Amino acid sequence: MGVEGLTQGIDWRLSLYQNDIDNLIAFRDNTYINYNKAKIKGAEWVGEMDTGLLHHQLTLQYLDARDSDNNLLSRRAKQQLKYQVDWNIADIDIGINYQYIGKRYDTDFNQYPTKRIKLGGVSLWDLTASYPITSHLSIRGRIANLFDKDYETAYGYRTPGREYFLTGSYNF
Repeated sequence: MGVEGLTQGIDWRLSLYQNDIDNLIAFRDNTYINYNKAKIKGAEWVGEMDTGLLHHQLTLQYLDARDSDNNLLSRRAKQQLKYQVDWNIADIDIGINYQYIGKRYDTDFNQYPTKRIKLGGVSLWDLTASYPITSHLSIRGRIANLFDKDYETAYGYRTPGREYFLTGSYNF
């Protein structure tokens, strides 16, 4: 279910959802398990606006993901926030992206019996740029995890750290 509008220069939309899942396969206690039922409920608000040369987009997300015993599903943050600002200078599109992923729970499989643990929230920044070389050819660059933040999306699995990307595209 959703609603959208334009209020004082902010183009916004609000979405509410619920997914009822039968036979969700997950991993717990060193084995795959089948949750008979799971329910994922959430809300997402997206707002966009322009201020002079800058284009802003803000996304707020709330998620409540539970199994049939009302336990929180692993690795799913309740709160997420994303902010993106873009501007164009001499045909170069430059963007700064911020993402906050809230705390979430996972399992430490290195202990017996296994132990449920909390992964802390994380703030990530990316920097992007693109330039149209011709009307058909564009190049793009991105620095992901600009400040080289150490974090884990799953307990015990480190992320790569800062990454650099350079891509090109040709449109016929």
